[in-house]
This record gives sequence, C-alpha cells and structure tokens, in this order.
Amino acid sequence: MSIHVIASNETLLALLRSSLQQNALPLDSAQMRTPASNLLTSLQALDDAPPGTIVLVDSPISQQSTANDDLVVLDGWLRQRPQLNVLLLSEDNSKALLTRAMRAGVREVLPLPLNPAELAQTLQRWSDRALAQTSLGSAMGAANTAAASTAPKGQERPGRLVAFIGCKGGNGTSFVAANMAHIMASEFRKKCAFVDLDLQCGDASFYLGSGANKHSLGDLTRQIDRLDVQLLASCLHPVTPQLNLLAAPHSLENAMTISPQDIEKVLTLVRSMHEHVVVDLPRNLNALTLKVLDMADVVYIVMQSQTPDVRDAQRLVNMMRALGLNETKLRLLVNRYKPRGWVSLPELEKAVGLKVQQSIPSGPEWVDESLHIGQPLSVVNDHNAVIHALREATGSLLESSPHKHRHWMQRWIGQTA
Repeated sequence: MSIHVIASNETLLALLRSSLQQNALPLDSAQMRTPASNLLTSLQALDDAPPGTIVLVDSPISQQSTANDDLVVLDGWLRQRPQLNVLLLSEDNSKALLTRAMRAGVREVLPLPLNPAELAQTLQRWSDRALAQTSLGSAMGAANTAAASTAPKGQERPGRLVAFIGCKGGNGTSFVAANMAHIMASEFRKKCAFVDLDLQCGDASFYLGSGANKHSLGDLTRQIDRLDVQLLASCLHPVTPQLNLLAAPHSLENAMTISPQDIEKVLTLVRSMHEHVVVDLPRNLNALTLKVLDMADVVYIVMQSQTPDVRDAQRLVNMMRALGLNETKLRLLVNRYKPRGWVSLPELEKAVGLKVQQSIPSGPEWVDESLHIGQPLSVVNDHNAVIHALREATGSLLESSPHKHRHWMQRWIGQTA
C-alpha cells in the first residue's frame, strides 16, 4: 500500500506530510503543482501505480475553470486506472462538485481547511481497504483455469443495460427485476445476464435458484486488474442455458471494497457477452448507482400505488433530473397494483411527473410460494395475473412477443404420439 500527495501550496503539503507521519502512514511521494500546470502532468508520474494506491489531490477553486479541468482530467485518467483510490481536497462542498467528483471516479471529497482528526480517520479507512484488496488478489486461480474452456464468446455490439431501482424498500423491485430477466431468457430466447448490485442486502440470487451460486461479484472485483472473459465466466452462475447470474458479494467486507470504476469495468465486459443485462440496484443514490444509471439504456423506477411510495418516487425522480440523468430512459412501473387502492394511476402520474409504463397486479397467493422456495414465478405457477403482467412488461421492453407455448394437452399429445 502506498500514498501519494499532490498539493497546490506549500502549507497544505506540509500539513499532509505531518498528518501522515503522526499516524505512521507511508508517504511515497509529495508533489507541488504550479498554478498554471495541468493536473495530468502531476498524475502521469503515477501511471503505473499498483492497485490500492491512495492519491491525495487538492483542487483550488480560485479559478472555477481550474476545478472543472481537474475533474475532466481525473475522469479520463481513472477510467484507465480504476484500481486506484483518489481522495479530492476542495473548499467547494457544493452538491454539484460532489456529484461530478463521484462520476469522475473520486472515492471521497474532503473539505478544506482540513480537520486533522477527520483526515487521519479517512486515510486509515482507505489504507485498510487497500490492504484488503491486495491481500485477496490471488483467489480463485484454479476456477479461472477450469472456466476458460466454457467461457461464452463475445458479441460485436454491447448488450442493452436495463436497471431497476425501487423508490422505497420492500416494494418488490428485486422480484420484478429477477422475474423479467428470467422471462427474457426463457420465453423470449434472449441471452441475458442478471447482476445483483444491492451489495449489502442482495437477495436476487435466491429468487433465481435458492442461492445456489458459488461465486459472486466480490470474487471479480478482488482481482479487477486481471478481469477477463475467463474470470467472469468462472463467477457467472447459469440459471438457465440463456440466463446467467452474477450475485451480490457474500460478505459485507467484500462489498465495502467495490468501487464505481470496478462496476463499470465488470458491466462493460458482461454487456460484451450478453444481448441484455438486467441490474438490480439499491434504492439509495451514491457513486456506484450513479455510474450504473449513467450507463443504463433503460431505468425502471418501481413503486406501489400508496402515498409513501408516491412521495419517495417524486423525490427520487427530482434527484435524477437534478443530476442530469437522461429522462427519456426513465420508466415508471407500479407493482402490487390494486385498482381501488389509495392512489389512482392518473393521480400517481401527475404527482411523480412520469407516465406509468406498466402495472403488476397484487397476487400474494402466487408470489409467496415463488419467494419461499426460491424459484422464478413462471416455474412455480405459469398461469396467473402477475406472470401475465410480467410477460407483458418484458414484451414491451423488448418490443417483441414471446414464442408461443403449447397448451399442456398439446404437449402431452406430442409426447405420446
């Protein structure tokens, strides 16, 4: 683990050196930026820095153009080095800067003037994460070799990325996303991947096969610098011949070390191997979810027709608009819909500011069995209002119709003929 400092004035440089020394943290290099120099000139000395390296950079706001240029430089530089941890020091604590910094790949923004105690805690936390990343880098070598012969082939165009995010916890977002992915693969014959990015509470792997997967996203990101088709294939769990699952990490420790750059690299490779990639997101907006929302072709906002959901959906949509998310990709999906519920669909659309693309009726008598045994709804009960609505939603997304299924009598006659 190594720490590098790039500062724009001698006072800050001395303060950072002193803080590192007092906390027994290694300082590998310290550079001074001249007011007229481009940040890239200083960063180029770290082009070959090892994974887990911590880089402290301050961005002066005496000239707004300088701060903006710094974020542009960091965005381009970190895209090629997602394994590095850049911490930005800035007097600007505005929401706009925080959002741009997260999108550029910055791990954390520390306010200036510095609080020495807060700086020490931050550096220790990132040092611990960097050590965890490097100590786990050699896992799964045997699995990679075994998977090489069965790795799926890439495709010319990247697969369509469809993200699902709930406006409120417990409204069935993971269930809807997992079942639409299963329908996409099993009935529309699309090569599909389901990626569970609810890193702390991910349970979609249970909905698609009772949690039988051996490996997870955490196994990939621990070795992100050597990610390739073979490594990815070793971590994909085949739910059906057309559907692969990339499960959320099995432990919180693994989830804490995953960065937005890691996710971007993984999803880019997953998209190169599948026609469609369905991503289940946590409901909170952070650097990771923003990265996925930016990459997504379609974003489903899942809610129920209840007053608390309407309020939360309104807040979520307004935040997405404020962050500059392309509104044309947003689709509103109402789950567990009851025609005589508290809020009608027209009232809901007016309050949220989006048209309802699809409504899934309430059907606990069918859904509960699917949830309890950990199997897709179409496998447990193929003829009910919920699965029909999910098929309709999937067909609308794909702008297609599923292959016709023969009636059970036709299948029976065909087998005995």
